[in-house]
Amino acid sequence: MDEKVLKERTQKTARMLFHSMKSGVGYELWKKFDKELARELSMFFTGTLYSREVISQKQRELCAVGALTVLHRPNEVRAHIHAALNVGATRREVAEVIFQMVTYGGMPVVVDALEVYAKVLAERGEPFPAEEPAT
Repeated sequence: MDEKVLKERTQKTARMLFHSMKSGVGYELWKKFDKELARELSMFFTGTLYSREVISQKQRELCAVGALTVLHRPNEVRAHIHAALNVGATRREVAEVIFQMVTYGGMPVVVDALEVYAKVLAERGEPFPAEEPAT
């Protein structure tokens, strides 16, 4: 893939996943330390890895939320909760993935991820899943 196509793909995927975040995307921090390396990392992660079509973006982001919950990475889980919601995951699906991680990471990491999730919902002006009207 040529450089121009990869750059366009990177930008398109980044917008799709992270457009709802007002701050805190890793790329902005990376650039402060090394602009060229930040660009290369972004092109790989967002332009190559995250844009693959083997699984859906929704599946990919729910996997990321689960993994980041267990690894206890609150900054990253925040970004990927936004991304999951941006690509079609429901609020209940995100909550369920976080709750499922109790088996693998324990209740403390689940509680911390739920606190991050609550902040994301507040940032987005969205209700908690249990506050949604029954369908």
